[in-house]
Amino acid sequence: MTDPAPQERDFSIKDTVNYLKEEGGAYVKTKVELASIEAKEAAEIAVKKASIGGVLAFFALFSYILLLVSLIGACSRLLEGKMHTVEQYVGTWPLVTFGFFIIHLLCVFIFLDKLKNVGKIVPFQHTLAELEKDKQWLQQIKSSKES
Repeated sequence: MTDPAPQERDFSIKDTVNYLKEEGGAYVKTKVELASIEAKEAAEIAVKKASIGGVLAFFALFSYILLLVSLIGACSRLLEGKMHTVEQYVGTWPLVTFGFFIIHLLCVFIFLDKLKNVGKIVPFQHTLAELEKDKQWLQQIKSSKES
C-alpha cells in the first residue's frame, strides 16, 4: 500500500487556486444551499414556537389575572376591620394590590437579571463548522506549501 501523504504534498497552492476557479461556483452554491436549508429550518421552528407561545401567553395571562383578582378580593376581606386608620382613608383592596405590585416588581427584576445571564445560542452552527473546516484546510495547504 502506498502512503497517501506524498500525494497531498504534491498538491500545490496553484492547484488549489485552479481547482477553486473551476469548481468555485459549485462550492459556493453548496455552502449557500446549506445556509438556506438551515435558515428555512430555523424559520419553521421559530414560527411554531411563536404560535404556540402566543396561545400559551394568552391563556396564562388570563388565568393569572383571574388569580390576582381572587387573591386581592380574599386578602381585602381578611384585612377588613384590622387596619382602622388606613381603612377609613384608602380601603383595604388598594393596600393588597400595592403589595402584589411590589412582589411582582421584585420578580421582574429577578428574571431580568436571569435573562441577562442566559448564554446565547449560536445560529447556523453547521455552516460555521464547515467554514472553519475550510479555513483549516486552506491553512494546511498553505503551511505544506511553505514547508
